[in-house]
Amino acid sequence: MKSAVGLGMLLSEGIGDTLRISLAADPVEEIKVGFDILKSLRIRSRGVNFIACPTCSRQEFDVIGTVNALEQRLEDVVLPMDVSIIGCVVNGPGEAEVSHIGVAGGNKRSAYYDDGKRQKERFDNDNLIDQLEAKIRAKAAMLDENNRIDVNTQE
Repeated sequence: MKSAVGLGMLLSEGIGDTLRISLAADPVEEIKVGFDILKSLRIRSRGVNFIACPTCSRQEFDVIGTVNALEQRLEDVVLPMDVSIIGCVVNGPGEAEVSHIGVAGGNKRSAYYDDGKRQKERFDNDNLIDQLEAKIRAKAAMLDENNRIDVNTQE
């Protein structure tokens, strides 16, 4: 946390170009945390940027567990994309409207957003992680294909 605050302030002001995070953990975790800081500041964009809410009494599913599971499952996705995972319908729609994929927690079933637009399809909270992973992977594949088409038409 100390590293994130201190380095984040400097980097957001354009000061510095080297980043070293020290954790009492595996050095691999230091790299992940450093990259997450750069991603959140939009200095580097690679992979899924998760936007999640802190826990509160309104959440309708385990937000932290969902984000942790998806981070592990989606480490191989390198295409930059924003995914909002919000546990309630109070804050969820606003965050989902500015994300590639978004979820707003509801009682037993959660609202699903694609490119900021609410879809008729809803996610079953008991199977949320699997459903989200499938949608995120499909979205990443579609965005990647669109990027290839754009690159090819510019030549």
